[in-house]
Amino acid sequence: MSNIERRCCIGAGFDTATSLLIIGNGFDLHHGLATSYSDYHKWLKVHDKQVVKDFDSFVYALECSDFENSLDYTRGSVREDNPRWCSLEESLGIEWDDLCYETLDHTYPDLTEDNPGWDDFWIELQVRLEYMKKLTRDRFREWVESINVSNVKPMLDLPDAASFITFNYTPTLEYVYGVRPDRILHLHGSILNKDELLQFGSPDNNPFELQKMLEDKYGMDDFYGATIQQGVTVACDRCADTWKNIEGNYDALNHFLDTLAKINSVIIMGNSFDKVDKPYYRDVLAPRYRDAKWVFCEYDSNEDKQYDIDNFCYELAISNYRMTSYMEFDIGYDQSIERA
Repeated sequence: MSNIERRCCIGAGFDTATSLLIIGNGFDLHHGLATSYSDYHKWLKVHDKQVVKDFDSFVYALECSDFENSLDYTRGSVREDNPRWCSLEESLGIEWDDLCYETLDHTYPDLTEDNPGWDDFWIELQVRLEYMKKLTRDRFREWVESINVSNVKPMLDLPDAASFITFNYTPTLEYVYGVRPDRILHLHGSILNKDELLQFGSPDNNPFELQKMLEDKYGMDDFYGATIQQGVTVACDRCADTWKNIEGNYDALNHFLDTLAKINSVIIMGNSFDKVDKPYYRDVLAPRYRDAKWVFCEYDSNEDKQYDIDNFCYELAISNYRMTSYMEFDIGYDQSIERA
């Protein structure tokens, strides 16, 4: 099929110049890349077992609310005994109030002792939270950079002139499909930019809100300046290491969308629009493109997925939508076949 023909009929009749593709981790998984949370878990077990041990034993992590529907759980990855690894970013949320209160309770300075323990609070917090920066920053980047896309072959017939928003850090679009960088927004960073932060974390970990909460709670304590304040700094620094600042990315997202022509089709490939990423759809994408045709491309098109999509579209007032499978975009697939 020629490029001219593809512009007219790819993906059941999409005009590719007015198509926006939103790419998530399921896209890389579909291409055989080891990019799941389980894959990161296995990599860490080889390269930094202590990080795994510290994360698994940390008792103040928020419980994952929906690990059964996570990509790891449904894409044939190794089933994790610890559900935190199945929806890792959501599990990076922390019960900061409980952590700080209980730590301070047994490290509060004792003036009856020769050494009151002025530094005990912040030192214990630092030891408890040391793994977090490695998990979400240092080791995480090393792992992503170790993922080799050089041998990946194109599997999908992607629109020639479409624009792309990707939640992935990998250069699959650039290296495998030859998409020009100016047509791609790596919303959470890309390993192609060595100086760019890879945003990996929980939107619940807002360091500014945490600082205000702790200052309001402990700011009037007699020992705040002498011991507690340094612990607050440690907690806020580690909180920032695990914060995905969703609203802070809105400007970049809106700027990219402002450069596009009118979008008539929004095609979602491999993005689960879960709790972590859903605000992008709710606050930016759905309001802009509510009248567009929305297509949800799923690895496993089943009734549960359809139910989730129906609820998602109902909540965001999207009326023109459908679910399909990757097969519709497979290279060599007969696009003339009529689809429901």
